[in-house]
Amino acid sequence: MTDQVFTRRSLLRGGGLLMLATATGCSFFDTDPNTGTAGAAQAADLSAKEAPALAELVKAGKLPPLEQRLPKNPLAVTPLQEPGRYGGTWSSALVGEDDWDWLIFALYEPLVRLKPGTNGQKGPDDIIPNVAEFEVKDGGREYVFRLREGLKWSDGQPCTADDMLFAFEDVATYHDLHTTGIYDLYLENGSTTERVKVEKVDERTVRYVYKEPKAGLLFQIAVATFERGGASGFLLPKHYLKQFHKKYNPDADKLAKDEQLEDWTQLFMQKNDVPHNADIPTLHAWKITNAIGKGTAVVAERNPYYWKVDQQGRQLPYIDRFRSEILGDVEVELLKIMNGELHMQLRNFNTPENKPLVAQNAAKGKYRIFDVQSRLSNTMIIQFNQTIADEGLRELFRKKDFRIGLSYAINRKQIIDGVYAGQGEPWQGAPSKSNALYDADFAKQYTEYDVAKAGEFLDKAGLTEKDADGKRLGPDGKPLMITVMADTEFPHHVQALEFVKKDWEAVGVGLRVDPVSSTLYDERTMGNNPQASAYTCSDFDVITGTGGDHYYVPSNSGSARYAIRWAQWYGSKGKSGDEPPEEVRKQLEAFTTMRTEPDFTKALEHAKEVVRISKEQFYAIGISSYPNEYGIVSNSFKNVPESMAAAPVNPGPTMPEQYSL
Repeated sequence: MTDQVFTRRSLLRGGGLLMLATATGCSFFDTDPNTGTAGAAQAADLSAKEAPALAELVKAGKLPPLEQRLPKNPLAVTPLQEPGRYGGTWSSALVGEDDWDWLIFALYEPLVRLKPGTNGQKGPDDIIPNVAEFEVKDGGREYVFRLREGLKWSDGQPCTADDMLFAFEDVATYHDLHTTGIYDLYLENGSTTERVKVEKVDERTVRYVYKEPKAGLLFQIAVATFERGGASGFLLPKHYLKQFHKKYNPDADKLAKDEQLEDWTQLFMQKNDVPHNADIPTLHAWKITNAIGKGTAVVAERNPYYWKVDQQGRQLPYIDRFRSEILGDVEVELLKIMNGELHMQLRNFNTPENKPLVAQNAAKGKYRIFDVQSRLSNTMIIQFNQTIADEGLRELFRKKDFRIGLSYAINRKQIIDGVYAGQGEPWQGAPSKSNALYDADFAKQYTEYDVAKAGEFLDKAGLTEKDADGKRLGPDGKPLMITVMADTEFPHHVQALEFVKKDWEAVGVGLRVDPVSSTLYDERTMGNNPQASAYTCSDFDVITGTGGDHYYVPSNSGSARYAIRWAQWYGSKGKSGDEPPEEVRKQLEAFTTMRTEPDFTKALEHAKEVVRISKEQFYAIGISSYPNEYGIVSNSFKNVPESMAAAPVNPGPTMPEQYSL
């Protein structure tokens, strides 16, 4: 295998790659020793209770018998279509080393999990036991988590209540690891310092007791919020991590210095990082053995202590190995899919504009397309920064007539056809048709292409003065030119903005497209610098975290780019940022009440108020509804559903451990 990450540039150096691959039936990427026959499952006895390789280790005395590795009550999973054979490699891909969310979602094993086919928006009805069984008591004030008896980490060590206590006391709320504050689900409602009461009930049971109902706790556990990067979590391997923690190891700082790090907290963060640390024990179906940063692929091998079985008592997973090649860009991922080199994939490549190409090559690549309900409601929204430092622009951007005028000026049909292959319909930054908060008037307001109306509203906004070329003069008396920042992660936004530029010029408003990297995009946002920004728009979530629904309400200064300093004010509880106008404060209050209300029906009423004000405020100009997303799965890959719900952690809820080859 080459040590070089594949990029589009290196791909093009191959010259006519796709044509060559098609003509010969061979892949340009055949340097991968894990493709081809290596990906196939072994012709094994379907009555075998464990993988042949593990049975051999048991026979050789190198691994305890299966009954000693499984918990007393292993979680039984019924395969979607049929019991699988043991063996094979699931070939997939990451696009860059920062694409590690794919690992979290594919290896998904939170304390409790989303029920297959749900998105978690109905509260406890959408949540089912996973690593732990659970009870919700006292109207959402008390949560009891009980680990499976005999549960073991991937290194064979017991997984107990002490691991849950360690995760809470020594990691999630430990001051040295969280000098800027503790995540609010670990705190009493409205407090920035008062921790929830957490008690060890017995050797495998822990209880979280809040003074007030804690809505959203189970949801955030189930969508793997606590499995991602950072020093947080609900269940961590204490026996491994304590060696890097100063509370347990006085020499932890010395260990950090030995690895050229500043102190033990940096070391601990590195070690508590599953995608980047192959040594940390896990509860996943496959344990990472080659982590990000160690070559051109992430490799994970079956966990011999995995705690799930199929309905016949056969230990899962069926597939031996998970392998994600690290690619340089999306074009290479796309070509690999069309060449039939990836077994199952649903990230990065699956944009609306790529779908026709992916569909046309399905037979050649020997795969099928499955639908994934999108969690996005809009392909692109344009947000004007209503808290920008420039007083003239700030006053202009706060005029709703200005935004209405520019919305009428956009020929959305042309963008939908030219950029999104005819998929979608004109849409504002409003909830989708499948959302409980769907409002047709909100979705369609000001979306008709009407140059006359555009001029009328721009005049009402005070932009009546023009130069000799018909360009409207801005607050500074010069031709108005608005810079719209775009994230290069979304090249279709740059294309769409070129259409918008032409439309706005027709009504006398200039637009300069400013494509920047994701890092610079975030830095400028946090600095309150952008005049305007383009981004996708998520659907509205009734159950969400502190900074959720930021496209509808300024709850998060990193994403509510129409009101960055209002969001700072909300996030800091008034200690920084700018106090928003009364109507926006009213909306923020409704949002807070919504996300802390444990009764879904009552929370929905507060959500309606949030969305009503969002519609009235018209914070952002939307382009088009986001079509359903999609993924591909090889014809040789089994037990993958025909469609997936709009879950934020797909494919996790479909139980990849029961996939087979």
